[in-house]
Amino acid sequence: MRAVISAASLLLSGPLVQAAEPFPLFYTEAKPFRGACEQVEKSVKPLSQRLTGVTVPHHLLAVDLIAETLFLASQQKVGRIVLLSPDHYKRGTTPFSTTTRDFLTPLGRVRVDAEAVRTMLREPLVTESSLFTREHGIQAILPMIARWFPETPIVPVTLGVRSTREEWHKLLPVLRDIVKDKPTLVVQSTDFSHYLLQTVAKQRDAETLRVLAAGDAEAILKLDQPGHLDSKAAQWLMMRLQKEVWNAGGVVWRNRNAIHYGGHPDEPETTSYITQVFSPDSIPGSAMPGARFYFGGDAHFGRGVAVKLAKPAEAARIEKTILTATGGAPLILNLEGVMMPETPAKLAHPYQIAMPRDLTLEWLRRLKVIAVSLANNHSHDFGETAYQTMKRDLEAANIRVLENGSVSDLGPFCLGAATDVENTPEPAWKLLRPSFFDTWKGREKPLFAVLHAGLEFATSPAIRERQIGSWMEKAGVELLMGAHTHRPSPGWERGAESLRWFSMGNLLFDQNDPRNTGGLIEVRLLDQGTWTAGWLPLGNVFARRTE
Repeated sequence: MRAVISAASLLLSGPLVQAAEPFPLFYTEAKPFRGACEQVEKSVKPLSQRLTGVTVPHHLLAVDLIAETLFLASQQKVGRIVLLSPDHYKRGTTPFSTTTRDFLTPLGRVRVDAEAVRTMLREPLVTESSLFTREHGIQAILPMIARWFPETPIVPVTLGVRSTREEWHKLLPVLRDIVKDKPTLVVQSTDFSHYLLQTVAKQRDAETLRVLAAGDAEAILKLDQPGHLDSKAAQWLMMRLQKEVWNAGGVVWRNRNAIHYGGHPDEPETTSYITQVFSPDSIPGSAMPGARFYFGGDAHFGRGVAVKLAKPAEAARIEKTILTATGGAPLILNLEGVMMPETPAKLAHPYQIAMPRDLTLEWLRRLKVIAVSLANNHSHDFGETAYQTMKRDLEAANIRVLENGSVSDLGPFCLGAATDVENTPEPAWKLLRPSFFDTWKGREKPLFAVLHAGLEFATSPAIRERQIGSWMEKAGVELLMGAHTHRPSPGWERGAESLRWFSMGNLLFDQNDPRNTGGLIEVRLLDQGTWTAGWLPLGNVFARRTE
């Protein structure tokens, strides 16, 4: 009787659904994965900031980078992992593929979020596939997920290498709906430049890094696949998803080439790796790998600034604000005015700017300033003798002086300086010409530049500033940072071969207008000899803060 009732109950409840067998082991050896994980656990500290996405490679040559990047998120609560990978072997029958089957890995079983997958399958562009049996874009990541996220289900997705932007747009809302209902980490499995000499790969990576720094998802479409990266779809979807769901920005963590792990620099075909982390929180540069340098805009230590610095509480606040942002790393700024042993009691012209020498040198030391640009319209306010005296005093304090038209070697990079405006002997504009930058050409190291140009209080470049930017780019300038206007730009601009920030605004200037704000450009040097840059807004450092 019990058997009859049981059978009837089963019939009433509908057909039996038997869970599919998990995908078998793709990698049979645990040692490479376990070794990489153990090494990372000894040497890397997980981030305290909330991470909503990471980008990792899928070549096991770079298993240390896979482990390091995932470990950064290992201490936070994650309810689901969405794993995006290219469909390397074009086995998918639709632009996008997924699966409801779990995975076996050398470090444990990884469970699939079948409910979320079934939600995805409602989109006709997504179908279930067995291609995951040998898709290393997924399989190479899973052992680390099994170790650090053992209870977290995944949603594996492969993206067709021939899929189009229109198709990405249809998948985007599907992914957006999936990640909203619980804390989710999006893992983008992507290798970057492929099949190139290391020297060419480095150039391609530099182009990609400028796009990533600018946060320009649409510019991903113009990159080459696989010359720049093996999945434009994954990078585009990651950037759009992070911005739209979490308002999260991406930070490049590392950039390496396969040559890093052995081989000859003249290998005919190599692969590059760029790891990224995405967070709605600000991640301090001190928590990231690589040497760091910071660039600030207009800075002045006389007049009202000197009065404020004489107040211990205000001085402590200003110092803390800037040093918290830089973490004590080297700072380079645009020094506005003339440093003098004693500032004149009466000025010949209201626009002359003087600064007490001892106070200025003390604060340059306290803020860890290693170089200042004197390529601005105030450096000659008190004549050539006063200018040369200021230059001598700065150099005696071991502060590099960047003069108009000069290029200085600062170790990992070269730095040029130029001004398009001048006050002395008469106000003058449009001073620069293409030939001004001829001597800048042919540098082996990355060439950065500080440009003093533009209309006062402008936040965007006019035709003139863009023209100068093109001249500087042709001279080899990769990163152009502007000063003079007292207000910061709203974002990055990209030339064909350069990244540009028109105006850094004020770092420290005696202006109370809340629009006259500023910040710092953070530059980090990466493993391959490339670099990445980011903007750190500081507000009006001079004005008293209410918080």
